[in-house]
This record gives sequence, structure tokens and C-alpha cells, in this order.
Amino acid sequence: MKKLFFTALVLLLLGAFLPEAINNYPGYLVIGIGGELNKGYEMNLWFAIFSLAVALIILFFAIWLARSIFRGFRGSVDRLRFGRQRVARRRLTSGLVEFMEGNWSRARRQLLKSAPRSEAPLINYLAAARSAFELGFREEANELLAKAEACGEDTRLAVALSQARMQLLDKHYEQCIASLERAKQLEPKHPALLQLLKQAYYLLGDWSRLRALLPELEKHANMPEAELHQLELEVYQHQLTEAANRKDIDKLHDTWQSLSGRWQRNEALRSLYAQQLHRIGEDAEAEKHLRWLLNRAWDPKLAELYGCLVGAAPAAQISAAEGWLKEYGESAALLTCLGRLSMRNELWGKAQQYFEKSLLLRQDPATSAELARLFQSLGEKDKAAKLYEEGLLQAVKDLPQLPMPSQGTPLLGAHA
Repeated sequence: MKKLFFTALVLLLLGAFLPEAINNYPGYLVIGIGGELNKGYEMNLWFAIFSLAVALIILFFAIWLARSIFRGFRGSVDRLRFGRQRVARRRLTSGLVEFMEGNWSRARRQLLKSAPRSEAPLINYLAAARSAFELGFREEANELLAKAEACGEDTRLAVALSQARMQLLDKHYEQCIASLERAKQLEPKHPALLQLLKQAYYLLGDWSRLRALLPELEKHANMPEAELHQLELEVYQHQLTEAANRKDIDKLHDTWQSLSGRWQRNEALRSLYAQQLHRIGEDAEAEKHLRWLLNRAWDPKLAELYGCLVGAAPAAQISAAEGWLKEYGESAALLTCLGRLSMRNELWGKAQQYFEKSLLLRQDPATSAELARLFQSLGEKDKAAKLYEEGLLQAVKDLPQLPMPSQGTPLLGAHA
């Protein structure tokens, strides 16, 4: 506001005093050419000043006009040159949004339209390939991956990972592993590559190669410690189970011995190892591991299994189990275990007592059957028959309510 007021004031003063100055001080200006004054131009001073001002204004306007025309021309060229790229960017953005939302058909269309003029065609082709894959166009997906790989030398890893993910989703695990192994030569420590290898090995059930991958996963795959621990446990469990399924005693022993001390002290893993030893008839070895476990913590299932083992020293077995009875107290599982161990030591009276106490705590078909066959062997067939009946009714639960015939009714009724 102050500048406007000052400008208006200056113009008013010039309008008031300039005509007066022109009349009182007419003056003139001579422009000479060469060394003689008669060879030149003479004009009124104020006209010269006015002409110079007009010339400067015309020059300024000409420069401004030239610059404006140049900027307009350059803008038109830029619009022709970069307008299509802006359209391509918009389509790429739109395509990626559709891709993230799972709109595969629209994503594929937008990504392919913008690919030829895209500043990053690799992204277009990779995302379009995945969209085509999700739509079931396997051949087109492979063709787009080939175009993505042709975008440059540094695209091979990204293309290989994309291809491996598709093969994994298609359950082509061997092909997926082959793709990843080739990519591993380019970037052996890449976290995403290691994660995909882990998934492929896991889904294929290749526990040996997955076990060999564990150190790399621990160092480079950025896996949470709990997840890595669980994976390692599963690998060892599967290896032990596979060896037992093949009845390969040496392989089972070698797998166990190859574990670190930390894993050999793992209760879940040691328990599984003992069970697998029992499956292949290595009861004497299984007994040592089960005793180690039960000395540290009570587990009813392990106690039941312990009673089924044919250990190297039956007397030592029953002694250990009686020690658990004092430490952990009476339980149905432990009493059944003691009853079986008593029978293995031919202590028939103690076996009967342990089985009967167990049945008082829990009605169990297996315990009923053990006591029944003991009575059968002792000649008490009525007691044995009653226990067999009770055990059968315990095993077959939730029988429907049906009318029963009264005693003395013939088996073939009147309506037969």
C-alpha cells in the first residue's frame, strides 16, 4: 500500500513539473558522426529523452515477447515429449493399486498399457506377470517374465524370485527350488530368497536340505527367534520320525547323535526319540531316555509308555517307578505303569493291587483289560469276564438308548 501511494505521488509530481521544465529548459541534443559537427543529427533534448524511453520500453517488450514465445514453444515440446510419460505414470500407479487390491484383470490391463512408456518397465512386467498368473494365464505370465528379464542386467534376481513365488503357489516345488538355486548364485544371502527356499523345502518335506539351510536362515533371513526355534524343532522331529518309519536304527541313532546338547536336552524332542526307539524295538535304549525325562518332570503319557517297555533290567524299572510314586503321588497312569512292571517282574499280587487302585481313580479300558487277563491267567474267570465287559462298555461310549429284552427271553423273538 505504501509503495502504491509513493508511486502515485511521484507520477503527480512529474505531471506537475515536467511541462514547466520542458517550456523553461528547451535544450537540444547533437549526435555527431565523424570528427565534424556538421556531420551529425540535432534534436530536441526532451524528444531525445522520450525517444530513448520509448526505445527501451519497446526493447523490453520485445525481449519479454521473445522469451514468452520460447517458453511456450518449449512447453509444447515438453508436453509432446513428457505427456505420454505422465499418462504412463498414472496408469502404473492405478495398476499397482489394483494389484494390491487383488483386482487382477484391471491391474494387468493398466500395467501392460503403461509398460512401453514406463520409466520402470520392470515393475510393470513383474506385476502384470503375477496378475496374469492369478488369472490362470500361465504362458502369458512366463512371457511377461521374459520381457521383465530383458529390461536390464540387474533384473535377473527379481525375475527369479517372482517366478519362484508362482511355482510355489502352483505346488511345483522342485521347479521352484531349481529357480531359487540359480538365483542363489547371484545373491546367496538374500533374505527373501532364503525364505522362499525354506517354504519350498518345508512343503516338499525335504528335511535334510532344510536342515542344511538352517544356519543361513539364522544369519540372514531376519526370522524371529521363536519362529526359527520352532522350525528347527520340526526339522529334527521329522528326521527322527522318518528314520523310524524306515526301521533304520542306525539312521535314527545318527540323527540323534548329530544334535547339539541343547537339543538333546529338549524334552519334546527327547520324548519323541524315546517313542521312536520303542516303535523299532529298541526298548532298552528308550527306557533310559524316558527315565531321564520322568525324573525331571511328570508326564502321564510317558509313564504309560514306560510301563510298556521291555527294559534291560525289569527290577530297576519297577524301582524307578516306585520312586516316582513317592515323588509325584498316586495317579491312574502311574499305577497302571506299576501294575505292568509288577507283572513283568512276576509280582502277581502287587500287579492286581496296582491295577485295582488305578481303576478306582480312572475307568480305563486298557487297565480293565490288563486286570482281566491277569484274573484269566489266575483262573478267576468270572472276575475276568466282568472286567472284560466293563472294559468293552468303557471303550464303546455313547450307545443309543434301546429297549432291552428281559432275562429269559429267547434270542429269536416272536416277530422273527
